[in-house]
Amino acid sequence: MTWKTHTVQAAITAAAASGYLTAAEVAALFASIILIDVDHYFDFVVVCGRYSIRDMFKFHRYVWEHKYGIYGLNVFHTLEVFAALFVLGFLNRYFWIILAGFVMHMALDLISLLHHGIIFNRAFSIIEYLIRRRAPSANGYPVPDEAFWDEP
Repeated sequence: MTWKTHTVQAAITAAAASGYLTAAEVAALFASIILIDVDHYFDFVVVCGRYSIRDMFKFHRYVWEHKYGIYGLNVFHTLEVFAALFVLGFLNRYFWIILAGFVMHMALDLISLLHHGIIFNRAFSIIEYLIRRRAPSANGYPVPDEAFWDEP
């Protein structure tokens, strides 16, 4: 999904929740639906060793073009992170609100992944990733060559 799509999703979800949550809670919900994707930046930095936000978007467009041969991990999109947020919610309600935002985000991601026939190209668990990445068929993210970064 795109940043724009998740921003629209966040706005609709926040508007729907505004009758039930405080303004600060609505802001946390809105932000969590979008900011869960910060893990895509981490993937980019680890795989490419680069830090440019513009290059990150270019890299993920490239990844999307090669989506059928990829198995990747987006840490904030995993069961372990969701479970940690759930447990932390007993200490502070905001963690449950963040979890709700993450769940809303993941629901739209899963619909998109299913639609494109690549629902199992993303690990749902860190443990799953550590096990499955050892398989010969588990290709990680492609690493573009240096010339890729010079292209417009």
